[in-house]
Amino acid sequence: KMICGKDDRKEVINYFLDRGVGTVVFKMGEQGSIVANKTIGEIIIPAFKASAVVDSTGCGDSYCAGFIVGLTKGWSLEQAARLGSACGALVVTGLGSDAGIVDLDSTIHFMG
Repeated sequence: KMICGKDDRKEVINYFLDRGVGTVVFKMGEQGSIVANKTIGEIIIPAFKASAVVDSTGCGDSYCAGFIVGLTKGWSLEQAARLGSACGALVVTGLGSDAGIVDLDSTIHFMG
């Protein structure tokens, strides 16, 4: 809201897409995330269920890191967002910004 003056999620996404942003990622915590662009529209990514909620520090950052890793591996936007979501769900299970993530393979395994 501070950047675009909008409250509605779709209006926020369209605000950025209409100004030339290629892809928008909208993180919503336990409600999941949305990846949107003018080609694919909106893809809703459900949040993974965390085994326990201990500390949410770094969950958003870990989502972004997982998303970027997925993109660097050539994954689709949806697959990359699922990896981001898994990273956030794992980080929330421990104290600190990298708790719960062991390595990429175990994170992919967590995704099912």
